[in-house]
Amino acid sequence: MNVATETGSWRRILGTLALAVLLEQLPWSGWALVLRPDFVLVAVLFWTLHQPARISFGAAFALGLLADFQDGAVFGQHAIAYVIGVYLVLFLRLRLLQFDPLRQAAQLFPIFLAVQLAVLLVGWLAVNPPTGLAMLLPVLSSTVLWYLVALFVRLWHGKGMQDRA
Repeated sequence: MNVATETGSWRRILGTLALAVLLEQLPWSGWALVLRPDFVLVAVLFWTLHQPARISFGAAFALGLLADFQDGAVFGQHAIAYVIGVYLVLFLRLRLLQFDPLRQAAQLFPIFLAVQLAVLLVGWLAVNPPTGLAMLLPVLSSTVLWYLVALFVRLWHGKGMQDRA
């Protein structure tokens, strides 16, 4: 592989992850805060799916600790959940790569749900029980965000909507 291609790939990966971290820091309030997708998780799982040798458990754990720091959550709460999500994506990687964006998003819905349930469980065990199930709403918005990102990447690479592999 060409060195310039590898460097460009690292730049794209790091740029995407930095953008995800910055989107998490926007001043969200009200229902937008409840429905906010987990941008860092979507970025980590996207790059885990497409570049598994570069982004894997260590990067997911480090970005999970960063997400914990940003949210003021229990230290390690998101890190454990992100590692679970990365494991599930790596386990289903070959299956996920065969699907179009809509089916891929449908297959990732349970993964996003498992990650949010892990965040909920660790937070419940460490601090206090949640007041409601509103913490599970970002699963839907993360799934929609995944669909939009996968559709954009598919169209960017020149594969039309009618292409069936």
